[in-house]
Amino acid sequence: MEKIAIIVDSGADISPKLAEEKGIYYLPLYVNVEGEFLRDRIDISPEEFYDYIKKKNYLPKTSLPAPYDVINLLEKVRDDGYNKAIIICIGSNFSGTYNLCKNTEVTGIETFALDSKNLTMAEGFLAIYAKKLVDEGKSFEEIKDLLEKSRTSSRVFFTLESFKYIIEGGRVPKTFGKLSDALSVKPLVTVNPEDGKFHLKKLVRGEKKILKQFYKTAVENLEGAKDYYMFISKGDGLELADKLEENLKEFISGAKLFIKDQISPTLGANTGPGLYGFAFFRMD
Repeated sequence: MEKIAIIVDSGADISPKLAEEKGIYYLPLYVNVEGEFLRDRIDISPEEFYDYIKKKNYLPKTSLPAPYDVINLLEKVRDDGYNKAIIICIGSNFSGTYNLCKNTEVTGIETFALDSKNLTMAEGFLAIYAKKLVDEGKSFEEIKDLLEKSRTSSRVFFTLESFKYIIEGGRVPKTFGKLSDALSVKPLVTVNPEDGKFHLKKLVRGEKKILKQFYKTAVENLEGAKDYYMFISKGDGLELADKLEENLKEFISGAKLFIKDQISPTLGANTGPGLYGFAFFRMD
């Protein structure tokens, strides 16, 4: 008989507490703080991370899990009585975590690693969905197939105070930053799950216009939807995340699941402070 476990890495912005509540195993990435490798959300919290970068004016580097982390976790999953595991991974364009998980084998358990081609809760919702499918009694092969088909239904849209950090990480062209800084405008950024890369959706001037663009994006993607999850993300506790939540309340009220949280240190280390946005996953 199949007994299937779901594993998700910390790039998904599912906290260890939420993972435990949902019955999902948690695989932390690492943040390198002055030579000390700290496990994301275990050894360093989002609050501690943002306090650090404010004081130091420096963003730590990040690292994927060590091979023994993956092996130890899979052995624990196996010893907990599972014979199959599905690992939902941060997009392979952002981290080597997917390739590591895909190529790790442990005796006594069959594994499947999914390249979410995404990050934050656009990745996390795929893990929550996978656990839902397990609870519904779907088979290992059925869940793999449904996840592959559903990957493009999970999206994230966010804005940043500056492109400085995301450019330094090589995630977007340098011309984006020059344009944004020169015009003092707000970028609306998304990840396209078709290619797994950051894309600039819109540049607007001012807070009101970026909130308007968020609302327009929600309308474009969720109007008429009946079965979906939503997430509001924030970096270092910006009040603008609260304004975004108010702005999107009609969509939040219709969501089957709503989560609001800070993004993980491993993501914040690539975007810097001042991020906020929303994610959704449609199941209809």
